[in-house]
Amino acid sequence: MFNPVALESCSSYEYSTVKKSLDQAIADIDGLSFVKPGMKIAIKANLVSAMAPEKAVTTHPALLKRLCELITEKGATVIIGDSPGGLYTPSFVRNVYKSCGLLDLEKEFDKKVTLNDDYSIKNASYAGKSLKNFIYTGWLSNVDAIINFSKLKTHAMMGMSCAVKNMFGTIPGTTKPEYHMLFPNETDFANVMIDLNEFFKPDLYIVDAIDGMEGNGPTAGEKRHIGAVLASKRPYALDMVCADLIGMTIKDVPTLRVAFENGLGPESIAEVKIVGGLSPSLAKIPDFKRATIHQSITFDGDGFINHMKSAALKLAFNTKPQVKKSECIGCKKCYETCPANAITMVPYKKASKGNSPNQGATRNISIPSIDRSKCIKCFCCQEFCPKGAMKVQENIIGKVLRKIK
Repeated sequence: MFNPVALESCSSYEYSTVKKSLDQAIADIDGLSFVKPGMKIAIKANLVSAMAPEKAVTTHPALLKRLCELITEKGATVIIGDSPGGLYTPSFVRNVYKSCGLLDLEKEFDKKVTLNDDYSIKNASYAGKSLKNFIYTGWLSNVDAIINFSKLKTHAMMGMSCAVKNMFGTIPGTTKPEYHMLFPNETDFANVMIDLNEFFKPDLYIVDAIDGMEGNGPTAGEKRHIGAVLASKRPYALDMVCADLIGMTIKDVPTLRVAFENGLGPESIAEVKIVGGLSPSLAKIPDFKRATIHQSITFDGDGFINHMKSAALKLAFNTKPQVKKSECIGCKKCYETCPANAITMVPYKKASKGNSPNQGATRNISIPSIDRSKCIKCFCCQEFCPKGAMKVQENIIGKVLRKIK
């Protein structure tokens, strides 16, 4: 029922290793059969922030280079793009391209591969579960096919950022928080992700899971080696396999749950046909650190007692964004990003660190204060904090229960 998922081992970003693994993953599913001479192919990468490839935040340029070679060898041209968190303008996005190591691709392929420079915005009408009318990045209207090339990472609100979540990058940067405000409910927002995938319908999905991100993802966590490249022609079974690799199930990832409820995705890894040379059991990372804990314990049956148990678990696993004052630099990025206007900047005396003559001295900065009555727990502040100072905080009961689990 579901498209096969290719799972191949890839131990590093060394080019010969990448070439072998990516080529095999694509061949496993005949993934580029749709590419014809003269076509213009969009690679929608994960370029969420201006960070170097070794940070494991964005799609690695070595993988993008090899994919571009495979496509151009078939006589097609390539446009690589994304709408990062921030301004959707030439200067801002170009800096993201530079930081992510992509500028050399344009030079190397001599106009057969370009980085998107079309910053137009289009309007769309769609009879989706959540989306009815929305705006998107116009460059995707001027291509013949789309390839979604995501990165496997944790995500505070959605549990996991991978193939399905990557399509949120089709929404122009500064308007992303508006969609969090319009759809603050976890299920409704997950349906937004599903709607975007069904609206654009990429022809191929590839996942960079060589180095993923655990902990305070999707931008401020820790790099964790996974050692895999995955591919499929649809995203839902693919994300199920990725979730399984890092110890998650449908109960931990709202987009997986919603895809299943909509009849688009599997209920468990048992329903997925996995092809390729890497055994899923050998690829699993059992101690992969999550960004947040979703309610993954349920009580069957109706009745007051079961409802009370479920409510207690929701309270126990409740999480919220919280600034770590010692790491905050007072840049106001969280204040500017917050869709609910729940953040104000308040004075704070920060002590200097290090071995400088000013060690121990204090200086006045402004740090964020979150109004919990307004906070919708979209974690935009955490995702776009440039220093990772905004953390996902669990309550003490949740910490204890997570360790027991």
